[in-house]
Amino acid sequence: MKQALLLLNMGGPNNLDEVKLFLYNMFSDKNIVPNPLVRPLVRTIIIQKRLNEAKETYEELGGKSPLYDLTTQLIDKLSTKVDMPIYPAMRYVPPFALPALKACQENGVEEILLFSLYPQYSTTTTLSSYEDVLKACDELDYHPKITFVKERYYDDFEYIKASAQKIVEALGDKKSREYDLILSAHGLPVSIIKAGDPYQREVEANVSALKTYLETEGIHFKDVKLVYQSKVGPQQWLEPALVDTLRNPHNRKVLIYPLAFTIDNSETLFEIDIEARQIAEKIKYEDFIVAKCMNDSDAFVKFIAKSIEEYNADTAK
Repeated sequence: MKQALLLLNMGGPNNLDEVKLFLYNMFSDKNIVPNPLVRPLVRTIIIQKRLNEAKETYEELGGKSPLYDLTTQLIDKLSTKVDMPIYPAMRYVPPFALPALKACQENGVEEILLFSLYPQYSTTTTLSSYEDVLKACDELDYHPKITFVKERYYDDFEYIKASAQKIVEALGDKKSREYDLILSAHGLPVSIIKAGDPYQREVEANVSALKTYLETEGIHFKDVKLVYQSKVGPQQWLEPALVDTLRNPHNRKVLIYPLAFTIDNSETLFEIDIEARQIAEKIKYEDFIVAKCMNDSDAFVKFIAKSIEEYNADTAK
C-alpha cells in the first residue's frame, strides 16, 4: 500500500501579511472557540487587539515564524530515514493539508500516516488538525486509509529520553542542583479542560515521566515546576502562569524547557527567550537558560522514523 506522511502542526505566519490570516483562522476554529454565536465577536476583538502586537513579535523574529523553516529541516532529515513522501500540514496558515492531500491523491497514495507534532493530545490542536485532514479529503473526494502513527506521545520512553537530552544539552557543564527546571506548556482555558479535554492530565503525566527519567539518570534539579504560558483573553486559564512564577522567584537560576512544543516558534523564541528573559533580567536572575525544542534533533528524527517502522511492522502481522 502506497503511503505518505503528514506532520500536523498549528503553523505560524510565513510573512507579516499572514499574521491576520493566522489569527482569523485560529479564532474561527470551533475547537478553539466552541460557541458559534460568540465566535465572530471573539475573533474580531482579538484581531483588533492583537494584530499590531503580533506583527511586532514576528518582526523581532525576522518578519516571520521560524516554524515552517524548522519543519522543512526536520522533513529533510526524516526523508533520509523514511521511504515515503513527507508533507507539513499546518492548521492556520500555508502550507495547509489540502494541497498536500491533493498531491497524495494525484500520486495514488492509498494510506495517509499522521504524526502529531503536539506531544499531548488536545481537542484544540490534535483533534482540530485531524478534522482538517478529513475535511480536505472530503473536498477532494479522496478516500485513503488515514492512520495516526502518533496521536500523542507525552509518556513515550524514547520521547522522554529525547526531551531529557535537550535539557542536558542546554545545561551544558553547569550543575543541575543549583537550578530550578521550569517546564512550560501552552495554556488552555479552564472551560475547555472542564468540557473533557485531556490536555492538562497529559501535560502533568509528561512532567512526572520526565522528572522520573532525569532522576534515574542522576540529573537532580533544585526544584521542578510546571507552568503555563500564552494566555489570551479575560477568561480563566490553566495556572500557574510562567510570568507569575518568574516574578516570584525562590531561585534565581532557572532552566526553561518548552514542554508542549516540538518545533520552536514565537511562543518559545519570543515569549520565553525574549519576553520572559526580560522579566528575569529586570529582577536580577543569576542565570536564565532556555532549552531548544526537538526541531530536527537526531533523537526526534529517530523517534518519528521508529514510530512509522513499528506501525508498519504491526500492520504487516
